[in-house]
Amino acid sequence: MMKVEYKYNEQFLELKETPNGEDFEFTLTFVDNKWKKKIEEIREYFDTNNILTDIHFYIHPNNRFQIIVRKDFYNEFIIQLFKQQIVEKIKWV
Repeated sequence: MMKVEYKYNEQFLELKETPNGEDFEFTLTFVDNKWKKKIEEIREYFDTNNILTDIHFYIHPNNRFQIIVRKDFYNEFIIQLFKQQIVEKIKWV
């Protein structure tokens, strides 16, 4: 798997990425709730495939989302964040 670097606007988003066993755990905390729709669109994108374990979404109070991403769906998840303009830049390294 190629390593991906990404950039996002820290003015409106706090993003933490941590390994979680074989998976990756992302915690996204937004300054406002206008991003909820974009997160829902990412969720719908992954719901269209037949793989139930690809990604898990947990919605918390205060515009915080916890997302567990299976390792083999990592790049696809980052691309979806980019498509929804949650991340501003992607670079394969």
